[in-house]
Amino acid sequence: MFRGPYYGANGSNWGTSKQYSPLIISEGDVKFLPTSNYVNYYGMANGLPIKDVTQADSESGYNPEYPWKGRDPRFYNDIVFDGVKMVAGSIPNASEANNRYANLHTGGSYRDIATGSRTGYLLFKFVPRTANKYDQGYSYDKSLNIHLPYMRLADVYLMYAEAAAMGYGSPTGKSASYSKTAVDAINVIRDRASVGRVASKFLGSLDLFMEEVRRERAVELSFEGHRFNDLRRWLLLTQSPYTLKKSLEFDRASTLDPNKDPKENRVLNIRETTILERKFTDKHYWLPLKNNDANLYLEFAQNPGW
Repeated sequence: MFRGPYYGANGSNWGTSKQYSPLIISEGDVKFLPTSNYVNYYGMANGLPIKDVTQADSESGYNPEYPWKGRDPRFYNDIVFDGVKMVAGSIPNASEANNRYANLHTGGSYRDIATGSRTGYLLFKFVPRTANKYDQGYSYDKSLNIHLPYMRLADVYLMYAEAAAMGYGSPTGKSASYSKTAVDAINVIRDRASVGRVASKFLGSLDLFMEEVRRERAVELSFEGHRFNDLRRWLLLTQSPYTLKKSLEFDRASTLDPNKDPKENRVLNIRETTILERKFTDKHYWLPLKNNDANLYLEFAQNPGW
């Protein structure tokens, strides 16, 4: 995920209470741009993952010509994609009327590198889409705020699923004092989200199941501050493809029809490009100690690599 220009926020503990669409921003903008390879974790509504965003998959039903169709319902809640309506009210300047809808295709007005989306997506998980300079959804009279739970029940299920699977070496591992297995716990979350349950092909081995656990955690807890530490404890932080930040590039097959559901919009020439690669090394599995503390005693060494 990229974090765009920051000029101030209105008091959220997350520092994310102001998120805007490119080109329809006002002052104090914070833009969060989900990378294409992260958005790919939002699989299909039937619960199956997307193997390759550029390739059709008859098993999952993914079609690269209709990449927004039939996706996990959480995708539509969290992610803004090409063609989604962004402005509800009037746009006084006729020359800006085109920005009522998210022009996130390659070369679209929302894809300006400096002020728009570098990735082809926008994040609106925490704020309404009216948070723009036309609808003024972020103004103080709207009392825009984010409610932060101390602990998410979904996170509890996810932690249990991971511990039960790893502890007992099986997707059907379970605590002696709890009735649900690891896979049952994942399916509780998917049932709530109206997503298909974990497919049987992922239950044949611990490694296959853990791929789905990690994907489920990426989607359910997306952009809630867990990902970096999750990758560290899984010892995946330095591994490709987790170090890559990618954008989605594509062309519209036809002129945008405002009366059409954007999920039904056909695209052409879909592809991913790498924006950058994070140069994480093994030292990033540790946190650096304060130099003053590490210099107090010879026996009190700095953490490796720092």
